[in-house]
Amino acid sequence: MAYFRKVPSKKAKSGYTWSFTIETGVNPLTGKRKQTTRRGFATKKEAENAAKELSTQLENGLNIVDNKMTLNQFLPKWLEMAAKRKVRETTFDNYQRAVNVRILPILGHVGLTELNGAVCQKFFNHLVDEGLSERYIEYIYTVLNGALEKAIDWDLLLKNPLRKVDIPRGRRRKYVVWTKEELIRFLQFSKIENVHYSALFFVCGYTGLRRGEMLALKWQDINFEKGTLHVQRNLIYREGNFSYGPLKTESSNRIIKLDDETLRVLSQHKKRQSELKLLYGPRYSQEDLIFCREDGQAIYPRTMTTIFNRVIKKAEVPKIRFHDLRHTHATLLLEAGVSLKEVQERLGHSSIKMTGDIYAHVTDGMKENTSKKFSEYMQKNG
Repeated sequence: MAYFRKVPSKKAKSGYTWSFTIETGVNPLTGKRKQTTRRGFATKKEAENAAKELSTQLENGLNIVDNKMTLNQFLPKWLEMAAKRKVRETTFDNYQRAVNVRILPILGHVGLTELNGAVCQKFFNHLVDEGLSERYIEYIYTVLNGALEKAIDWDLLLKNPLRKVDIPRGRRRKYVVWTKEELIRFLQFSKIENVHYSALFFVCGYTGLRRGEMLALKWQDINFEKGTLHVQRNLIYREGNFSYGPLKTESSNRIIKLDDETLRVLSQHKKRQSELKLLYGPRYSQEDLIFCREDGQAIYPRTMTTIFNRVIKKAEVPKIRFHDLRHTHATLLLEAGVSLKEVQERLGHSSIKMTGDIYAHVTDGMKENTSKKFSEYMQKNG
């Protein structure tokens, strides 16, 4: 239905022009009716004809956007209505941080329909000038792009202005890993510095588990007879609370074969833990976690990182992140001659391509070694 109005105009000979307002649907975020207005018609008949034509276009699927919603209004609703239901809790926290800390302080006042390529390019140029890493700028782009694509789906935007924006592409991370000798040295010093955490560091170095996977392990996940470890949950620390969540990918749910030394370390760790259970009595947690605080409660990730860094300093080995223990394990496996497929399955990667991309520097060396072995074999038997 269209509404027509006579509008005073000094430029028109008659002293007025005609406008019309037509309903174009319902705003999915607010539930309010959406309307669009067209002005400047010399006669009511012209306005009526234009209104009729626009109504026909709407019936044929034309998307008419005419709203004053700003990013301050839209992005929080997108986070709550779409992003929160699509990604894991920890990923959602990162989305929220990127929106609240990086995007809204600069673009929050801008209306969705005012967001064009030039405005977006200026925003990303600002992030570059601020000195943010290429990888983080690319991450912010990904978050904002996802939100704007959803705005199109919700009929709040006709096209995505980010498609015309150039950003610096994140360079592939160069992973810092330890040599076999450095890992052994670190593990030796961890027994001296903090025996309670030494088993955790050992198992991580010998299995390549992710931090959340490691801290969520329970004794029921270990089969000492078969020498296996079942990775089936993830520990999440969020806003002061612990919870169990899904693993990163479907292939992350896996059973890992343990070597005799790792089984021995776990057996000794369980014995020490039994002594602590007797000491704490009913105050000891019933969570049955393998790696935990002395009272059985889940370990704070920051505490673990602090102790990890302290051992690094004492052992005088190169500084790496805790997650780089996982990369160290994978690299040493490949150097030991384990196939890429076996490494993929052990790490829980979703594809062998991902494993190959991450450890390309190692696999290149393996290819050279393969050629050398083949040549030696042919010469030996030639």
